[in-house]
Amino acid sequence: MPTMPISEIKPGMKGIGKTIFYGDKIQEFGVEVLDIVKNFYPQRDIVLVRLTGKEAEKTGVVSGMSGSPVYIDNKLVGALAYRFGQFMKEPIGGVMPIAEMIQVAKKESVREIEAPIRASLLPQYLQAALCGTQDHFWSDIISNMQYSANHASSSLQMIQAPLVFAGFTPQTLRPYETVFESLGFTMVQGGSNSSGSASLQEPFKPGSAVSIVFVSGDYGIEASGTVTAVDNNKMLAFGHYVFNLGPIQLPLARTKVLATLPSYMGSSKMVVSTDIVGSFRQDRLTGMMGDLSIKPVLIPVHLQFHSPVSGKKEFHLKMASDPALNNLIPFYLRIALIQALTSARLAGEMNSLSLQTTINLADGRIVRADDFFSSRQRLGFFGVGMDANAATDLIASALGVLMVNDFKAPAVKNIEISATEVPGEKTAKIHSIWQDKTELSPGDSLILSFRLKTVENKDIKFIKTYHIPKNLDASSLVIFISSGASLTQYELRVNPDKFRPVDFDHLLKLLKERRKNNNIYIQFRLRDSGLIIDGEELSDLPPSIMKVMDSRRSSGVSKRLRDRVLFEDVIPTDYVISGARRLSVRIKKPKKASIPKSEKSKKSAQPVFW
Repeated sequence: MPTMPISEIKPGMKGIGKTIFYGDKIQEFGVEVLDIVKNFYPQRDIVLVRLTGKEAEKTGVVSGMSGSPVYIDNKLVGALAYRFGQFMKEPIGGVMPIAEMIQVAKKESVREIEAPIRASLLPQYLQAALCGTQDHFWSDIISNMQYSANHASSSLQMIQAPLVFAGFTPQTLRPYETVFESLGFTMVQGGSNSSGSASLQEPFKPGSAVSIVFVSGDYGIEASGTVTAVDNNKMLAFGHYVFNLGPIQLPLARTKVLATLPSYMGSSKMVVSTDIVGSFRQDRLTGMMGDLSIKPVLIPVHLQFHSPVSGKKEFHLKMASDPALNNLIPFYLRIALIQALTSARLAGEMNSLSLQTTINLADGRIVRADDFFSSRQRLGFFGVGMDANAATDLIASALGVLMVNDFKAPAVKNIEISATEVPGEKTAKIHSIWQDKTELSPGDSLILSFRLKTVENKDIKFIKTYHIPKNLDASSLVIFISSGASLTQYELRVNPDKFRPVDFDHLLKLLKERRKNNNIYIQFRLRDSGLIIDGEELSDLPPSIMKVMDSRRSSGVSKRLRDRVLFEDVIPTDYVISGARRLSVRIKKPKKASIPKSEKSKKSAQPVFW
């Protein structure tokens, strides 16, 4: 197809554009050149045009028209990519010159040496997986992906791509409207095509609808645009970036336009992808490039929901896998899983959820994310669905840990999820504790009694006896009786190096040792001359070893411990535990005595509780 350079384009010239307003039929609309906007980007111009014709004048410049090819004298000028703000009386937009878009395709030849450097969100994801998410967690994650859609002109901006949610209810999507707007998307509800069968549509042509797929299956999340040009298996589309990530490998799908929704606030297309046929390979300032000969990587996700009320439900999803977008993909999956759990329940009630998750890695290893969650009543309001939100937070944050780390990590192969509903709120708070002694000698026993208070105001009492090691050399013990999240948060403050993984195996170990919501944790801590080396706590070290390791602390090899864990006990319950209590016990110093030679070798033995 011949092209027209921007130097030949003059105000008043007329041409046509191509796009789909309904179904899969490509329609033409009129285009009149108004002027050339010089240096819209530094040393990059765009063409300012007015759209004409019945459909264009009714809808204006529509979200989803990004990439619509524009022709003058049967020569390709570029892609419709920009529009003015809301409430415009005329459909005026901006065209990205085709010469600028061709540069995007040329970048594919150097993608292997152009690996992007991105800030890793591993610390945030790991803390969320170990302690649960805070209210602002996901907005903080999204903020790392934001790119401004406003440029040199105060009102001319990129056409927002419709982010289509197939199978979702408005109630599920409403909390995320501002989040996705900050990413440059217009949220649109659409239908779902989960059959996976091949579409009967014709091959891609300039003006065809096309989608970037993030999640497909029983629920779909996809961003839609328009094809600008096709050359064998290669295509150019959108006329602007979506994330501005450079090299990518996201699924590319055929797309059917269900309707174009006119609005003074900004018209948008409602679409549904039909089948995934290739990969988008470049996401650049001046457009997207796709390749139909390269299959994308998709991660199967299978969710089984079991309920004594509604029976068994199953959901099948496929999630995009792209290192360039690993910071964001877990969030997309989380929204789909929330909708699946909400749909399976059919009604909003106070419930609890037992979760078992298996994340299978490509090298055969398995990561588990199992826990118990419950809805809670707060300040007189019922937190319906809180258990589902918290459960999906765990799945998404654990997945994020595996996907965003900088280690040589195997890929995620598939995810199996089993969620079992337990009717009613199942929460309990650590209410009070009691100890039979405040001072002990090494070798003595200590009786702890503590009480839980459930949401029904029911008391649950526990009595535990612990024996203090005979060879304990300390002046005091600190005892925590705590929920898992509270105890982990404390350790993150006093010993953060313990949670800084040094390699992928250490990362898996941290996930494996994650504390559960329905356990009570009793931990004995004491001041000690210990070290943390490569994420491992080493205690009771001989003075000679301490001296050697202290000399290496400046190099970052090791770090002194403020205190160390002497012992940790776990008590399973049927409730989500909250709260924490702390108490101290003084240790009497034993009288000095001679130690038989046969006993000297036992001084360094680890203390044993029973």
